Amino acid sequence: MKLRLILLISIGLFVSSSVYSQDIHFTNYSYSPLYLSPAKTGSFPGTYRIGVNFRDQFSSFIVNPYQTFMAYGDMSFAVGLKPHHWIGAGINVFADKAGDLNFQNNGVLLSLAYHFAFDPKYKTILTLGFQYGITRKSINSDNYNSEELFRTGSDPDMDLLDGFNPTVGDLNIGIALKKWTSKNAYFDVGVSLYHLMQSEYAFTGSTTQNSVATRLNVYGEYHVQTTKLLALKPRVVYARINDFQNLFGQLNLEYRLNKKSSTILKGGIGYRADDAVQFLVGVIYNGWDVGLAYDLTVSSAARFNNNFGGIEIGIKKIFVIKKAPKIKPVVLCPKL
Repeated sequence: MKLRLILLISIGLFVSSSVYSQDIHFTNYSYSPLYLSPAKTGSFPGTYRIGVNFRDQFSSFIVNPYQTFMAYGDMSFAVGLKPHHWIGAGINVFADKAGDLNFQNNGVLLSLAYHFAFDPKYKTILTLGFQYGITRKSINSDNYNSEELFRTGSDPDMDLLDGFNPTVGDLNIGIALKKWTSKNAYFDVGVSLYHLMQSEYAFTGSTTQNSVATRLNVYGEYHVQTTKLLALKPRVVYARINDFQNLFGQLNLEYRLNKKSSTILKGGIGYRADDAVQFLVGVIYNGWDVGLAYDLTVSSAARFNNNFGGIEIGIKKIFVIKKAPKIKPVVLCPKL
């Protein structure tokens, strides 16, 4: 019983640490906007949008690194209280695993956002967004080792791991403000709260409840088209969950090859406080937007990962469906 209690406490601390400090995060949220804020749902110039993002972290020094896959799709509907209002609806699915025991979070989130444009020219837009979904947690005991397992070939405490597969609900909200400050520049700021339900779960054989802590996201983006070929996009993102926080700033650039070309080259650099320098590159070709991000660890963790913190690759595309206008037939009087 004593060993079982120690195992329960150890697993609990591991999972709590993963939930709090390793709640899914990305370097380039451009490829996972619905996870930055539900208010990002339907916030794009087009009919519908799809995208995927994959992150690999700590693969340089652990056998089973932290890996996150996320895919999303959202649409815009010309429905609202006024002609210049619209609704966005979307879905976000993710699979995240960490460590030798493959602690996994697999989930799906449904999003809905209402966009209030204050004027017919869409110069100022206020957005309210909501998300609801479920997350299933699990642990793979294949890599579990213990003295009992080594001596006898079996360990009853493995039941604690094999029986761990709770499903918890999730409720997230977000608010955003987008405003054009000139013909060629706008800013986009927002706040979101994740895990508002603070769902609880327990391990098999334990009465101790572990709660999913609320996460705060705050972001600010500025877009300015300095010339017909060059655009600057600085960004700041802050996230906090319990005593763990994540703050980074980036300067992103987009360069169009020529005035008639639709191909755009992208690059940027950023810094995550007390952690890593971020490098970003990408290209937009025939509407497909592909980006690569790399984290160079500069904290004390560099001793273990040789400065290789993480790498991400993202792909997205916006589709525009043009509908032909419906023209009412004109019937001419034969007597005229």
